[in-house]
Amino acid sequence: MKRFDCTVIGDVFIDIPAKVNFDPKRFFFGGTSYCDFVKPVFGGSGNVAVGISRLAGNAAFIGKAGNDAFGKLYEQDLKEKGVSSRMFFDRRLPTGLILAFVQKRERSFLVSRGANDQLLPEEIEKAEDLLRKSSFVYFCGYSLVRNPQRTAILKAIKLSRKFGAKIVFDPGACNLVISEREFFTKLLDFCDVISLNVDEAKALTKKNNHIDIVNEIGEKVPLTVLRCGARGSVIYEDGRIVRTNGYTVKSTDTTGAGDAFTSALIYGLTRQLPLELTGQLANWFAAQVTRTIGARAFPSKAEIERFSRKLHTQNDRKKVRVNQ
Repeated sequence: MKRFDCTVIGDVFIDIPAKVNFDPKRFFFGGTSYCDFVKPVFGGSGNVAVGISRLAGNAAFIGKAGNDAFGKLYEQDLKEKGVSSRMFFDRRLPTGLILAFVQKRERSFLVSRGANDQLLPEEIEKAEDLLRKSSFVYFCGYSLVRNPQRTAILKAIKLSRKFGAKIVFDPGACNLVISEREFFTKLLDFCDVISLNVDEAKALTKKNNHIDIVNEIGEKVPLTVLRCGARGSVIYEDGRIVRTNGYTVKSTDTTGAGDAFTSALIYGLTRQLPLELTGQLANWFAAQVTRTIGARAFPSKAEIERFSRKLHTQNDRKKVRVNQ
């Protein structure tokens, strides 16, 4: 019976990123304007599942799309990327779409959630076999915006814990944390791992110091990971704090960097890598995604293999120095 490193439950989105310049001299409201780049790409929670698969892990995905061409293409792409999926299709609502406006270092999103919000608790029951066979189960705050999807996700968490899976949570966005702070705080009691960025962490704890933040969240969540962008990450486990440095790249679009980081984090945990190596892998993997527009601009398998060898060689040298 095939087992999965992680089953991802969440949103199905087609992202349409566009490099734009809203300078009044170049953008004409009510008229015709032109952008430097626009291209539909796959997005949503499936990013995490595909990232795990690219790293040679076994991943599954549960989500809901419209009964349309975009939904079918999303399912086909997961299959091509080696991800097992249990997709459900709504005949009334379309597949979720995100218009992502990339301007210099800023990103703005216009979101149509479509069929995502209609993921039903009974559909989670139909996908129960995937949860039963998973070491980790991942969900994101974006998927908790409305019912019945919120109820379906909570049901999945309950079932997954019953089956012995570890729960991984990413709050998703600072504004979600602010509007749902009490609810998100309660969710921490059911999580084994949390991966969040600095803004989300500050909103959740109302603290500014990174060490204070991970100490507070770490009282509820056994493994707390604070993503600090180019500055790396801070990992807290059982009172131990591990800092890892970031990687400097020529960044084009940061969309999907958090998903890439979390996919590498989950992969490292399933392979029982030391936290230092797991953090470095996650930092590097996330950085590579930002070099190109699109949330799934993952490095090639050859690039991953070269980096992994380099990472393990550095770790072996450190062990030798310690033993000497």
